[in-house]
Amino acid sequence: MRITPVNSFAFKGKQKDTEEKKYNDPLMQWPARGLAYTNELGAAISDIAPKMGTLLWFPAMLYFGADIYDKYKNEKTSYSPDKGRGTEQAIFQLLASVILPTASVIAGQKTASALGVMGKSGLSLQSREELINFMQDFISRRHLDQYDETNYDKFKTHFQKSLSNKHEKLIREHKIKNPLVFLKDMLFGRRHPESLAMSHKDKVLNFADQHVDEMFGIFNDLMSDKKPKQFSEKLWKNFGKLKETYAKDPDYKATYLRDAAEDVIKKYQKSKIMQNKMLKTIGGFVALGIAIKPIDKFVENVIIKKVVQPNLGTVFNRADVNKDKFLS
Repeated sequence: MRITPVNSFAFKGKQKDTEEKKYNDPLMQWPARGLAYTNELGAAISDIAPKMGTLLWFPAMLYFGADIYDKYKNEKTSYSPDKGRGTEQAIFQLLASVILPTASVIAGQKTASALGVMGKSGLSLQSREELINFMQDFISRRHLDQYDETNYDKFKTHFQKSLSNKHEKLIREHKIKNPLVFLKDMLFGRRHPESLAMSHKDKVLNFADQHVDEMFGIFNDLMSDKKPKQFSEKLWKNFGKLKETYAKDPDYKATYLRDAAEDVIKKYQKSKIMQNKMLKTIGGFVALGIAIKPIDKFVENVIIKKVVQPNLGTVFNRADVNKDKFLS
């Protein structure tokens, strides 16, 4: 609070009347201020909760619109519309609240994913996730009980051939992809198969081979009504419920055990994907937490004060001059 100097003999009440209160922007006060951060939260959780992540952008967009309009119309407590002030605030919000924080989240997620190469597989978290997605698509067109210990190699051969073709196709598509399409997919895409194209083929095939062995091991345990060592108690109970449900359904009764086993294996694989997504989400939050204050300072002190304000003044002054000439 700034206090205006007064005579030392003035009454205390008189001194209070001369105090000049600092202006407090209502849009900067909580809980309204909290709306400005919902898009950053949405960007951070979009990988694990896509729909919620998208919805969280709406409160932020409403807040940005209200803030820009407020700064255009008012000079603190005075009604004084000003195009330059409104434009300046729009640029600030676009950079400091949308583009740069979202870029920080994505960079954090990419960094967390890249750290996965330090694991035994040598693949990024994103590559592992896409490989599991590919396997789910592959086995959705086949039943695992068609294969036994004598012809696992047949399954592996078909799978690796299909995966190799996919890998080569992704490499070709990645090389010719339009930069704008690539940027859109990176920002808003939920799946990133191009990560497989950027991974070493031998490492991809080796990881796939290990995953196939694990999958058949789990399938055999389930068909023998044995709890797989990879399963949690919750997932094991889920398998029991699926068996009961399918056994009562005429459409599944004949193959209820196989179908329950295949479905619960898909749930297990999805849980592994979710673990990778959680690690990437944490990376996004960490990056956002580190970058948010430097972003605000950089945009305010460099972009706005050194670039935007000088040029906006020139633009709007020229516009006013041209308007005056036209009117005269």
